[in-house]
Amino acid sequence: MKKVGLLLFIAAMSTVRVKAQSNTLLVYGNVGFDSQKVNGVTYTNYSFAPGVGYQWNDHWTAGVNLNLNGAKDTDKSSNVAIGPFIRYTQPLAGIFAIYGQFNANYLSGETTNTTSYTGFQGTLFPAIGVNLKNSFALNFTFGSLSFSSQKFAGIPESATSFHVAFGSGAGFGISKNFGLKK
Repeated sequence: MKKVGLLLFIAAMSTVRVKAQSNTLLVYGNVGFDSQKVNGVTYTNYSFAPGVGYQWNDHWTAGVNLNLNGAKDTDKSSNVAIGPFIRYTQPLAGIFAIYGQFNANYLSGETTNTTSYTGFQGTLFPAIGVNLKNSFALNFTFGSLSFSSQKFAGIPESATSFHVAFGSGAGFGISKNFGLKK
């Protein structure tokens, strides 16, 4: 129940200006949902990925990110990724900024047939931010580079993967900067 309360709090706050501002709190996130019915079977996927960080100067931000996702068809699965992130932002002309972010996450997940795993993942991705009013921004990711290692219950060897995707796997999110007192 505490996890649900924390997630609702983060969701309520998930709205930031991409142009980094010193001494501000960055809150960002994205939400996804997909459902389709094929041959009488309904496939449902969801994702919720908020993050919060401190911007100590005009370029650097560090904080914590969370990614919850799951799927349901004939089985049900749920996955959690949580860990620190570091972001470097470079303002471009006008309302645009570009940034690179690295997430270092602990992984945990399971399915209804009791297959569970733990592991870690490192992901580096570029993004473009479009500054809106009142420190809000729209963020667009367009690829990633990631490595993960997972240990499944009952299996002696770890599974590792390396993933490169640029120009595909685009994502969209929203963010907001909150000024902090000096």
